[in-house]
Amino acid sequence: MKIYEFGRILGILLDNAIQAAELSEEKIINISFRKDNLHNRNIITIENSYSNKNIDIDKIFEKGITEKENHSGLGLWEVRKILSKNNNVNLHTTKTDTLFKQQLEIYF
Repeated sequence: MKIYEFGRILGILLDNAIQAAELSEEKIINISFRKDNLHNRNIITIENSYSNKNIDIDKIFEKGITEKENHSGLGLWEVRKILSKNNNVNLHTTKTDTLFKQQLEIYF
């Protein structure tokens, strides 16, 4: 993955996490960076509190899907495009009742 693509992905994920946490009651953001030598990968995890518990984690990557007022819904769609042309990265999106989680795995 090119460095500007990595920066773009990280920027979109952090921007989304900050805005979702800002609108939630708890206002939590957790970010971790770790190296997993056993599986030859770096893992970046971004967790945030969020208020819309009905969010469909399968649909958020579609073009035009957004919960932000006056936004185009292209951020996560662009992330998906970048990921699809790089075979050494994965993104896992999950949620619990309290936290929304994006885990980016970069294989080396």
